Amino acid sequence: MPDADHLRDMLLRMYRIRLFEEQLKHLYDYRGFYGGELTDDHAAGGEDLLTCMLYDFASEGMIGGAVHLYIGEEAVAVGVCSELRDTDFITSYHRGHGHAIAKGLDLRGMIAELMGRETGHSRGCGGSMHIYNYAKGMLGGNGIIGGQIPLALGVAFKAKFLGEDNVAVAFFGDGAANQGTLGECLNLASLWQLPVLFVCENNLWAATTAAEVAHCCPDLAPRAEPYGIPAHIVDGQDVLAVNAVAREAVERARSGGGPTMIEAKTFRYVGHAGAGQGAHRDPEAVAEWMKRDPLMLFETHLQREGVMTADEQQKLRAGVQREIERAIEQACGDPFPAPETLETLDGTPVATPADAHDSYEFRSVAPVRRTLETVEGARTVGWGQLVAEALREEMERDERVYLIGEDLGPVRERENLWGQLRDRRVFQTPISESAFVGIGTGSAATGLRPVVEIMYMDFVAVCFDQIVNQCAPLKLMSGGRINVPMVIKTPAGCGSREAAHHSGHHEAWFMHAPGLKVAIPSNAYDAKGLLKTAIRDDDPVLFVEHRLLRRSEMQVPEGEWLVPFGEAAVRREGTDITVVATSYAVTKALRAARALEGEVSVEVIDPRTLVPLDVATILGSLEKTGRLLVVHEAPTRAGAGAEIVRRVMEDGGFGLLKTAPNVLARADTPMPYSPPLEDSTLPQATDIAAAIRWMIAQ
Repeated sequence: MPDADHLRDMLLRMYRIRLFEEQLKHLYDYRGFYGGELTDDHAAGGEDLLTCMLYDFASEGMIGGAVHLYIGEEAVAVGVCSELRDTDFITSYHRGHGHAIAKGLDLRGMIAELMGRETGHSRGCGGSMHIYNYAKGMLGGNGIIGGQIPLALGVAFKAKFLGEDNVAVAFFGDGAANQGTLGECLNLASLWQLPVLFVCENNLWAATTAAEVAHCCPDLAPRAEPYGIPAHIVDGQDVLAVNAVAREAVERARSGGGPTMIEAKTFRYVGHAGAGQGAHRDPEAVAEWMKRDPLMLFETHLQREGVMTADEQQKLRAGVQREIERAIEQACGDPFPAPETLETLDGTPVATPADAHDSYEFRSVAPVRRTLETVEGARTVGWGQLVAEALREEMERDERVYLIGEDLGPVRERENLWGQLRDRRVFQTPISESAFVGIGTGSAATGLRPVVEIMYMDFVAVCFDQIVNQCAPLKLMSGGRINVPMVIKTPAGCGSREAAHHSGHHEAWFMHAPGLKVAIPSNAYDAKGLLKTAIRDDDPVLFVEHRLLRRSEMQVPEGEWLVPFGEAAVRREGTDITVVATSYAVTKALRAARALEGEVSVEVIDPRTLVPLDVATILGSLEKTGRLLVVHEAPTRAGAGAEIVRRVMEDGGFGLLKTAPNVLARADTPMPYSPPLEDSTLPQATDIAAAIRWMIAQ
């Protein structure tokens, strides 16, 4: 049993976590870093599974991006981390605040990081999900489900290799238990007897997917036993119970006894994301679990054992509240990091936008309203609704069409689960991208037409083999006898302050994969029309939606329509320069063109699909303008811009040019979190206007 000082320290850490997280509710603003208005059709949480794709939160705060709270699970982090030294490293996941605070990271650095300030633990580059502190043994949170587990294995390997008695801890949620990487790590940890603890915080929900429809059995720890690893299931609401199991596991690891698996049964009281602004999917369960709140249980125990009185606990809590308020006040005055601090390894350094004073004007996610020239019976509709319409219409037209992926809406009943999913043709899966992409490929090759939803484009790396080595070449490998009519649909893009693991724009990876088509709409009308075309196509299609555009709306006609692949759209006619832009960069290019009206005549072309690419329309424009600027928000190096320029030159564009073509794209650096850093990595409308002026002057 820990001594009195240790017990008081554990309560202090639990107070710090709980009060810190509760304060974030008041500081959080999903729009807080970029302004603008969200609309009702963005809300995830309705009964319609086809529209449960976006979050919608109230706002009035000073932090933004992705914030996932740890409220309700404090006993797990504190119970484990109380047994660790600064030289012991932990890895975490989305809910990394609790683990970081339990490991001893100071609150000033925590709140500064969430505000994107230079004084943050990751200097404003990591944000909520990527908090690092080497001196305290915090190897970061992780936005890739299961991605942190191998990192802890590497730390444990290093300790054993050097003969140190340090240990590593991998914290992960129940959703990661369905990732193949866990099995791989369990096997290797056991084989080499590495000093690592696998701590599964089973809070019964993976984002919005209930455990009962994601796991074939209620207990996850026993999965380690076939690997020869001791497995423990513990009450995650009881910090002393967690601490006792952790102490034994840590001592075992330090003494060379190898790994341990711990499953803590716990519960988070708030929704998956949004700093508690979005309600939990199961409010009745929240009420039941709160009856055994970990702070309340521990406070009662300490009072009963005579360790602390209620008054002493209240004073301790009040002191923590003052500590948090001071940290917030200090962090608010801290500077943002300078863009010049970012490294690109090669190429031009990152610079501030062309007009730094105006740069924030171009970060709004306010609905982008566009009107088609000839729309009879027009209606103003959001991107999400039109995508949902496309899916419904294609499901009604073709019984073979279905939607599969994670977090597609509320499914709770294990009984007749297949029937529920099959009836709606929306198959919500566990967090296991390789598995459900593989299901899509196999079912497409044998007669169905799946639409596979990957929650963030960053996550394609988890299932890259299934897409590039299995899906894309299957038709060729079968001698052309087997088609794979499958859509891989995923949101991409930056501008929402979600840092490196949730800002991917990786369409160029798949342009390099023979066998895949790539569609990348820039407005809601094209999103519906291109998606319907993609579903009907006999080849696999990567369908890329920019996450800020998914909050746009525009006037569209009633009924259905198709947008053909390989046909670019001229969004604005001009005679001085051709700007080819993709996705959200089209919006920025049009803003730049309007700003230059009367000075430069800018033609803006939207390819709509990158594979196949409509080179003829670009060449036709160059015959008028003689100048070519390509703009996109993916990294510059080896990006779509380079390929567009190559194709244009190869197909006869060289002789049409008055000056060298140019590509304006994202800086070649991992995406930072802090607002001025993120803005500086991305081409803004002011940057596009500056590039146009420069090219005209050549």
